[in-house]
Amino acid sequence: MHAETMGTRTLLLVDLEATLDRHWFGREVVLQGPIPALEPPIARPDRGFTAKWRAALWTEPERLMDLNAAAALRPYHRDGVLALMTERPVELRACTERRLAAVGFGGVPLYHVGSGEHPAYGKRRIAREVRPALTIEDDLRLAEFLATYGYETVLVDDRYNRGPIRSINLMRIARPDLARVIALRLGPELVEVDPAFEGALAPA
Repeated sequence: MHAETMGTRTLLLVDLEATLDRHWFGREVVLQGPIPALEPPIARPDRGFTAKWRAALWTEPERLMDLNAAAALRPYHRDGVLALMTERPVELRACTERRLAAVGFGGVPLYHVGSGEHPAYGKRRIAREVRPALTIEDDLRLAEFLATYGYETVLVDDRYNRGPIRSINLMRIARPDLARVIALRLGPELVEVDPAFEGALAPA
């Protein structure tokens, strides 16, 4: 569940499904109900657990690597300040790492929400461990939750996360502006962003 310790502090914590490893038609699963006020106990796997996390559903052609997002994030990986988080279980770690390596993210720290752990509390746990300067998410409820706990968060806008922004620590941006916003927030001391690839999605 934990990524390897880095010599440089992570500045950028990015939700994998929000940016790089996306469903082919661009719609991700988001929370459908309010987040519990108290952290719920770890849930036991139900009958649908195995079916939901079949490797075939989390590789091509079901999922494609977003090359524009890869271009935006790759400089931060080179500088050792990028970490990724995902709700997929550790059983999918090996195939996920292969897909990431194919687009230039070999060895990137990868944090998993635990099996049966509520996504909001799992991602809060990861943020507490990583202590990022900036977090990127595409689920409005999860983004608001992280922002409420003081983590400056960017919400990548999409048709499935519409709703008002309430936290002062949360900013909604258009997906094409991702590279520009990260560069502005993290400062000029980091390397310039790679030129964006033509074509948004490509198989890993």
